[in-house]
Amino acid sequence: MLSAAKVRQHGMQDDNWVIKDKINQYRGLIKLYERDRKIHEGDLAKQKKRYSRDIRQLRKEITAKREELGVAVYGDKQFLRNAFQDHRRLQLTYMNSKADKVLESIHQENFNKRKQLDRIRYTKKKKMEKFRLAQLEAAEMRDRVIYEVGGKLPPEKKEQAVANWVQRANIKKNAALAIKVMYKKILDILKKDSSYFTVVLEALKLDCRAQGKCLMGATEMGQLAMEYLDDRKFEYNKLEREIKANMKERERTLKLARREVAYLTDSFPNLIRKEEATNLDDLYEEDDEGMSHHSLHGELEDVMAICKKLQKSCLVSTFDQILLRLKEQRYQSGRLMMALNLNIEKRDALVEDKKHAALMLDTLKNVGQERSCQYLVEKRQLQSQMDAESRAEKELSTSLDEKGKLIIEMRTSLQQINELLSCVGAPNVPRPFTDVPPGVQYALDDILQEVPQPDADFDKLISNARQKLNVLIQAVSRIEVTPQIRAEANQFYHQILARTMRENFQDDVIQEGGLIEFEMEDPNVPSRAIIKLRSKQLVDAQVSEFDVVEKK
Repeated sequence: MLSAAKVRQHGMQDDNWVIKDKINQYRGLIKLYERDRKIHEGDLAKQKKRYSRDIRQLRKEITAKREELGVAVYGDKQFLRNAFQDHRRLQLTYMNSKADKVLESIHQENFNKRKQLDRIRYTKKKKMEKFRLAQLEAAEMRDRVIYEVGGKLPPEKKEQAVANWVQRANIKKNAALAIKVMYKKILDILKKDSSYFTVVLEALKLDCRAQGKCLMGATEMGQLAMEYLDDRKFEYNKLEREIKANMKERERTLKLARREVAYLTDSFPNLIRKEEATNLDDLYEEDDEGMSHHSLHGELEDVMAICKKLQKSCLVSTFDQILLRLKEQRYQSGRLMMALNLNIEKRDALVEDKKHAALMLDTLKNVGQERSCQYLVEKRQLQSQMDAESRAEKELSTSLDEKGKLIIEMRTSLQQINELLSCVGAPNVPRPFTDVPPGVQYALDDILQEVPQPDADFDKLISNARQKLNVLIQAVSRIEVTPQIRAEANQFYHQILARTMRENFQDDVIQEGGLIEFEMEDPNVPSRAIIKLRSKQLVDAQVSEFDVVEKK
């Protein structure tokens, strides 16, 4: 194909060509130029795309090389982020920081924590030394309390406190059950009351609606009556003004008429001619059939009298207004009759409503009296039943409390008696310390002796106590008690009693476990410590004669 330049260069031309031939030639040239331009634009677009692709590739390579350069210069931040992925605090602290600075900071933080750990270990060592010293002091104080101060054992106090707590819990439980039963009864009564009062409320609602309708009707009637009264007042005032004006006009007209009558009376003889008939009766003639007519004067007087009566009754100034006033009265009478019929109907409706209301009132009174009497009787019966049940419940709770207290006291007393007799019948065990004073030996024996678990079975406690008391009585019967031994025992008992009284006097707070305890009030009865000491002595002395082992 030839281009536009080639065609232009080697184009054919002729002087004989007309304008049309030249136009055709130029059209071909224009098409060739357009084809060349499109080809050139396509080449430019392809070249632009190729250059853009090369630029993007170069930018990617530059970015990658810069990242490699940053990693080489400042360290790998991605590695740091992966390393700090599980450590949120470190990730927030060293975000976008250099690797060497991060390492330096972490080493410094580890150094500070290591120093803090050493400081804590040193403090721990000091605290442990103080704790050991405190333990030694506590052991010494415990030994002093055990050896120098006597009293009840902690398990006994704990047992008594637990028993008291259990008893209080049972009392609270019984009280809660009683309250629950009482509230159930109250709910039943309230349900019955609600069913009764629902009927009464429905009846009252119906009555209220009927009374409301009645009041609305009465209000409407009152409003209509007031409107009618206002209309009548306005009409009467207007009529009064008109009557006054008509009276004034009538007086003025009468004056004029009287003046004319006087003038005519004076001038009447001059107006009538002499040759004319002066008798008006001659104007009426009798018919051939014999019928008579009234005279003109009589009829005129009758008509005038009737008109005057009508004028006087209608309260009008002229005879022409009589017909209008009669029409107005006829219209007003018809309207008033319609209002009267409407009011009569409303009155009948109100009378019927009144009768219905009276009937409903009588019905409600009768129903209310019957139901209220029945309700009051049932209420009194339920109240009496509730009072009886509450009294029985109080008596039962009181008896249960007394029985519980008695059982606790009996159990505690039996347990204390068994504790006092625990050394009776025990096997003879060689003493580890023989060259110590008797008081210290007794305290050591009391400490080393195992604390028995208290038993709650009454039969077992009583049988054990009976068996040990029999053994103790048999052993005592074989020992000779000299006056010196008796005096020493009494002196020892009085010392223990004085110490106990002094301790109780110094204590301001009474523990809960000591509220119920078994006390020996007889001064001739030895205390627990003396009984244990004597029992051990008897067992040691008489072990050759009898050896009683506690049955398991």
